[in-house]
Amino acid sequence: MKRDRRISQMALKKRGAAGWLLALTLCSLPWNAGCRRFAKAKELRTPVEVMDRYGNERTYRLFLPPIPDAAKRIPLLVYFHGVVSPGFKKISALANYTGSPVEETALIPFCRGRGIALLVPDALYEYQFLGCASRGWLIAKEIDGVERIIDAVLEKYPIDGRRVYLAGISAGAAFCHFLANRRPRAYDAIISHSQAYVDEEGKVLRPPHRGPQFGILFCYNQGDYERLIAFCLESERLYREAGYRTTLLKDLPPAGHRWSSANNARFWRWLQKLGRLRNG
Repeated sequence: MKRDRRISQMALKKRGAAGWLLALTLCSLPWNAGCRRFAKAKELRTPVEVMDRYGNERTYRLFLPPIPDAAKRIPLLVYFHGVVSPGFKKISALANYTGSPVEETALIPFCRGRGIALLVPDALYEYQFLGCASRGWLIAKEIDGVERIIDAVLEKYPIDGRRVYLAGISAGAAFCHFLANRRPRAYDAIISHSQAYVDEEGKVLRPPHRGPQFGILFCYNQGDYERLIAFCLESERLYREAGYRTTLLKDLPPAGHRWSSANNARFWRWLQKLGRLRNG
C-alpha cells in the first residue's frame, strides 16, 4: 500500500510538471490568443502643462500606442464627447444619453491597435443646458485652450503634423468644425458624428474658406434626432458646394444618439480617403 501511494504521488508530480511545461509551451506560441500579452496604450494625464488665455490650466489625456521605431512619426486623432450632465438622467428623452465619453467609443483600443495617438481634451467650462448643469464645448471659451493642447502635444511627441484628425459627436462634432475652420490646413480630415457646422443658435454655417481644405465625414445613427440629421444633410451640401471632399454615412447602428463604435475601422478608412494627403 505504501509503495502504491508513493507511485501515485510520483505520477501526480510528473503530471504537474508536464502540465506546467505544456502551459509554458502554449504561451510561447504566437497563435495562442489566450496567453498572448498585448502592449497597452500608455495613458498620460496632462503630460505638458497648458494654460488658456484666461489663465486656467487645461487638462487632457493622451493615449500613446507602442512605437517600436523611435524615429517613426504617428498620426493623431483628437476626440470630443457630446454634452454631459448627471441631470440628463431626470429627463425622459435623455435618460439613456451619456454624451459618449471616450471610454464608450472603443477608440482607445482601436487607436492602440492601429498605431494612432489618441488625444482627449477635457471640457472646462460649465453652463446650463436644458435646465441642467452641463459640460460641453462652449466655442468662444474652449477653442483657444484646446488649440494650445493640440499644439503642445504636436511639439512634445512624435506626431506627424500632416496627419492630425478631429472627431466628435453632437456638441463635440460642432466644435470640430470650428477648430478646423480656424486653421483649415492644420487638420487632414474630421468626423462629424450626429451634428454639423452650426452656431450656438442652431444655424447651419457655410465654410468661411473655399475648398478643398480638410475632408469631412458626416454620419448619424438609426433613429437619431431629426433636427440633427437635418443639420448633417444641410452642412454636407454646403461643404460639398464649397469644393470640400465630403461623404455622408446614414442610419448607422446602434439606434439612438451615440457614437457608432462598430464603425471605427470604417471611419478610419474614410478619414484616410478624405484627407488631403490621399488626394493631392
